[in-house]
Amino acid sequence: FCPRYGDARLAEAGRTAMAALRAPPRQPCVGGVLAGQPASAQQPLPRPSSLVHGPALSQGSVGPGLRSSGLAAAAVAAAAAAATAGVWLRHGRRRAGAGGVAVAVAGAQCLQSARRLPARLAAVQAEALLAVEDLPWPAEVSGYACLPVTAHVPALGPITALVVDERRGAEEVEEDVPDWVPQSWLSPVVGDSSVQDIYGAIGVWPAAFAAAYALYEWRAAAVSAAGKTGSWRCVEIGCGAGFPSLVAAKLGATVLAVDTEALPLALLSASFDTQHASGLFPEGASLETFCGDAAEAPLQLEGCDVVVVSDLLYSVELGRSLGQRLGQAARRGVHVLLTDGGRSGRLAFLEAFSEALGSEARYESLQVPDWSPQTKDFFDGHETSAVSVLKYTARDLVAA
Repeated sequence: FCPRYGDARLAEAGRTAMAALRAPPRQPCVGGVLAGQPASAQQPLPRPSSLVHGPALSQGSVGPGLRSSGLAAAAVAAAAAAATAGVWLRHGRRRAGAGGVAVAVAGAQCLQSARRLPARLAAVQAEALLAVEDLPWPAEVSGYACLPVTAHVPALGPITALVVDERRGAEEVEEDVPDWVPQSWLSPVVGDSSVQDIYGAIGVWPAAFAAAYALYEWRAAAVSAAGKTGSWRCVEIGCGAGFPSLVAAKLGATVLAVDTEALPLALLSASFDTQHASGLFPEGASLETFCGDAAEAPLQLEGCDVVVVSDLLYSVELGRSLGQRLGQAARRGVHVLLTDGGRSGRLAFLEAFSEALGSEARYESLQVPDWSPQTKDFFDGHETSAVSVLKYTARDLVAA
């Protein structure tokens, strides 16, 4: 807050706080008589109760019996704003005009409520995750026992990907296994001649969680800047378990997920179908899958809004071909969101992408979200706290 905002802006913050934390009236406003308003004019105002009983946000609604963490996030932000305004007014740094009084009222209440927000938020998340576990998840997909991997994404609520349950494979191993043997080697997928690459089916990689939240932030910024809330299209290349695709679906996108393996695509489709049928995803969301090389996929990149790639640059050849194609797409105005876990094709991708784009691109460090339920690299088991994210500026856009 700063003086040039004026009472109108502060009043709006107060109204936002009260809307986010609305609950049945319980007691009059705490704080006594406020400057500029006699006691007789004060009206009983609602005291925020448990966030579990609050209204769900439209995009964050997670279906019957659940409440989105979007409400909690909005409440935290609104409470902080109103509380700051309330403290400012009570300390006499501004005169409490008509708008200021409204904020002081909300601020006084939020000062009390904000102290209890962390516990309430934890309760909301626990309830939501418990309800997600009760969804009718399939016991098997393509003949493999599957395991739900749920992340509680801020402002979106719980989102779940399905992966192969590796514990089944470990239980069947009778002999002692050396500590250096990766858990993935014990996966029941190992030895299946129909699966050439098991790593897309056995877990959600840290770079995928980072890409998923970057996708949410990109979409939120696009809606805020252009006011576009209608349909949009997302393509994920090398999707594996497809957590970014699921986040895009949660945000109402039409999604095309591409992978060279049929098993992770089947897991992704089962996860989407379960959450969509249960009301966790908007009715307008849809998911298509394509099994095959990305170079052969009907990506129609010129017709999509964003392309997502997470931790896919495993060879120089793949990095070069993908960089050229995505650089051309970016030059046509498609947003390219790529994260990388330090793979061998990263430099080849960057060079080819920059050349096709016509301007320099670079990598920057991106933190793996602290809400990520899996943060280990499935290749070597090391903890991953940050990945690389592609950054670029498309100067000379060309018509599609």
